[in-house]
Amino acid sequence: MEIQTRLIKKTSKTPKVCTNCNLKIDAGIVYHLEEGVDAHVHSLIARKFCSNCYAKYGEKKLLSGEK
Repeated sequence: MEIQTRLIKKTSKTPKVCTNCNLKIDAGIVYHLEEGVDAHVHSLIARKFCSNCYAKYGEKKLLSGEK
């Protein structure tokens, strides 16, 4: 079963790592977090993307896993 997801804009409270480019997202920086549309996506598997990757690739490409 595949879960439909979308990206929401969040501000990092703790350092994180971008799932796409592996660069550090420092605390206080805006990033995009994957969340389920109709179902819960656990925080341990939800992907996190920096704003640079989001601007460069867009939501559709990031969620599909394309580069």
